[in-house]
Order: sequence, then C-alpha cells, then structure tokens
Amino acid sequence: MTGGDTLAEVRGLTIGPVTGGPPVLLDATLSVARGQVLGVVGRSGSGKSSLAFSLLGHVRPGLERRRGTVRVAGLDPFGRAEARRLRGRVVSFLGQDPASSLNPALRIGKQVAEAVRLRSGVSGAREVGAEVESLLSSVRLPADRAFQRRLPHQLSGGQAQRVALALALAGSPSLLVLDEPTSSLDTVLAARMRRLLADVLGHGDRAAVLVSHDPAWIAAAADEVIRLEDGRIAAPRSPRTPSATAPVRGRPDGPVGGRATGGPSSGGRLSVRGLTAVHGREPVLHGVSLTVEGGSCTAVMGPSGSGKTTLARCLAGLHRPAHGSVIWREDAPDPDGGGAVHLVPQDARGALNPRESVRVALLRPLTGIRRLPAERAEQEADRLLALVGLTPEMLRRRPGELSGGQRQRVNLARALAAGPRVLVCDEITSALDPETGAAVLSLLDSLRSSLGLTVVLVTHDPAAAARCADRIVVLDAGRVAESGPVDQVLGRAEH
Repeated sequence: MTGGDTLAEVRGLTIGPVTGGPPVLLDATLSVARGQVLGVVGRSGSGKSSLAFSLLGHVRPGLERRRGTVRVAGLDPFGRAEARRLRGRVVSFLGQDPASSLNPALRIGKQVAEAVRLRSGVSGAREVGAEVESLLSSVRLPADRAFQRRLPHQLSGGQAQRVALALALAGSPSLLVLDEPTSSLDTVLAARMRRLLADVLGHGDRAAVLVSHDPAWIAAAADEVIRLEDGRIAAPRSPRTPSATAPVRGRPDGPVGGRATGGPSSGGRLSVRGLTAVHGREPVLHGVSLTVEGGSCTAVMGPSGSGKTTLARCLAGLHRPAHGSVIWREDAPDPDGGGAVHLVPQDARGALNPRESVRVALLRPLTGIRRLPAERAEQEADRLLALVGLTPEMLRRRPGELSGGQRQRVNLARALAAGPRVLVCDEITSALDPETGAAVLSLLDSLRSSLGLTVVLVTHDPAAAARCADRIVVLDAGRVAESGPVDQVLGRAEH
C-alpha cells in the first residue's frame, strides 16, 4: 500500500561523463512515498543504476552531477554531513554483486554486528548479539555460532546475497534501494529471494526503489513503474501492464569473432577427466568428467554452490585442480597466435582494472597475446566493440563509468581479443536486460557458426541453455548429476 507522504524526491537530475559527451541520465524527476515500491526498468546502459545511486548521493567514477536536486527525508544525500546521517540509517543499498559489500577478511557475525552498532545505536554485547540473530533469522539464514563464524568465501551465492540483505536492513532504514538483487542467482534461489524481499517490504511503511530487467517481477512487486530509455524517464506505467520486451537486435555487419582468421577454426575437443578441486581444504568438485566437441556449445547448469564457477575457472586455467586434467586438442595450431581457453567472468566489475580505460583493456591481449602491430590492434579494438554492441566512444571510459551491461560486454570483447578457440562464459547474461541478453546469446551463436568457436556456457537460465547449447551438464554438490542433449535434459530431466 502506498504511503501518504514523500520520502524521496528527484528533480531535473542530469548525470554525465566528466569529460563531456551525452548524459547517462537526463532531467530525471520522480518521487517515492513512504510504504511505496517504485519499479525502475530499462535496457542495460539506460541509466537505471545511476538513478538508484543518486538516492545515496553517489555518482560512479568518471561521471558527474550536472544539474538537478535529490532529497531523501528532506536531506541532500550529496552533502557530506547529510550523507552521514542518511546512509544506512535512512536509506540502504542492496546491489547485484553481494560479495562486493562483504569484507572478505571478517566473519559474517562480526560484519552484521558492526552494522548494528553503527546504525542502530545498540552497544551492549548481549543486545547486539540478539539483534544479529534476529537479522539473520529474518533473511532465513542460520543464526547459530557456526554460521556466524563463516567467512564470505565460505558462502554460496544465495547465502551471500541474504547476508548482504541483513546488512542493508540493520538499523531499520526507511528506504531500500535494490539494484538487480537477484540477477546473479539461479532460478530457484532468485524465486526465494523475491519471496523474501516481498516479506521484507510487506511490513511497516518501508519504501523501496526496485531496479530490475525482469518485467514480471516488477509487475508483481511494484506499486508504480517507470521506464528509462536512453537516460530519459518515459511515461509511468501501471505495474499490471509492463512494457513488452523489445525485439532482438541483429548482429553487426561484417566479420565476427575475436580472431582475424575470418573462417572456421580447426576442429578440436576439450576433454575434462576426473577433475577434483578444493577451496582451502573444502572439496568443491568431485571427479567431474565431460567432453566438449570443437564448434559446439555445452551449457553447465546447477543450483548455487554446486561448483559451476569453480569448474569454469579450472577450464580456463585460473584454478589449479587437486586431481584430474583439462586438455584442449586440435587438428592444427592456431595461425593467429591466440590462446586456447579464455573466461568471461560473472563479476564484470571485478574483472576489469578500475584505473584502466576500455582501450587499454582491449589492447593488452591484442598486442600481448596475439602480437598485433599497434595500428592493427587499434582497428581490431574498434571492431570488437562494435561486435558486442558498443560505440568507439567507450574506448576512453573506465569501468566505473559503464553500466553493468556495458562492463559485461567489454569483458566479452576482451576475451575475444585474445583469439580463443574455447570461450567459457560464466553467467554472462545474468546482469543484462532481456533484449541485451538475447543479443549476447545471438552473438555467441554467430561466433560459433563463423569461426567454429567452442563455447562452455555456465548459466542458471534454462531458456539461455535451450537457445544456445547442444548439450547440458548438470552439477549438484560438485558432481555431474546428469548430462545429455538439450531436449533430453530439459524435457525429460532425471535430476
């Protein structure tokens, strides 16, 4: 139920690059009442996250507030003193990358306890402990001492997301800003998280700004929906009639692929035999075996914590297995000097150096791995950006100046710049809106057909697997629970 008085208000807000150029957010105006859930939808790069961050008085590095005002509970979050009074106490944030909000060196219980002391004014050890247990229980996590002593790397993706939600709820803020809080979760955990958020938002007069590219969830959760299009707020929509997903854009004209060969690569095969991997002393993968034929696409699916990302990192040589082997064999060597296997990671922000421009990120593999001359490397960088749907203007930007979807596409372009024969894609569409995600999947299809590129697609989205994959491997608790052709696994699943 929408509350009666205004809690947050944005008027004529324009945000753009500090170096000039088109704004990422133009003349945004909105208000949020107490108890209201405002949904924000739009394609990747449309300005959704910039709008959400403004309610905390934050602008991504490389951007600036050019004009406009923001008020939360009557205070300006861009003012230093006001921001200290607002953040965490009045307005709290939960984003699409929960791991980034957790201190990797502090145990879970201590992190929540510090948030309680800082935001609620509770100081006694017994009172703080009781509040920590209450917060963990409220987000459906164990509140016992054993769980509180875990470190962030010992949590599954779903558990990390719920710990981040507990941190956001510490101090009982009046406004929650939720930026794609379920995009990194598998289908089951995402549904659980949405039910949990519905419970959290259904009590009291707490308001929320909910940013998502999932129109069905927005329709169910929001009292009002606004759509951003190229940085502008389009006409408000009733949550009962969300806009339809736009058609998939066609791929850019001209040759595709990270290599300059221009034709199908030689045949090959990726063989994984008896792969066992551990984190510290804890086993994560147990004797995993699979085969990926050259030019094919194999989807790796499974619940959060099943070992999908660890398998992806083992395939790319970024995690050393305790036992077993990963071998790529091909009939002829690559004439263009590219590497065999490259990873497009799930954490698009963490994979990029925040101090390096997109241009540097692309030129490094082009000149360092493929040994292209400087002029040709510059031309190839332009072509790769066009290939993933970005303009040459992006070359001078740094990661902090990009949206989540733009960073994901830069990571894809960087992987292609290395000239791989096998591309391992770890949840590369999870942070993208449906249209952009479909365009990326179409791009993977075109790369396979034009170059014979081999793809391993780690995903929790059955639709993505059905669209791209020839075969599916299902992991559960670090073991292969099922594998086979797509129609068999999705249509007549045994697991």
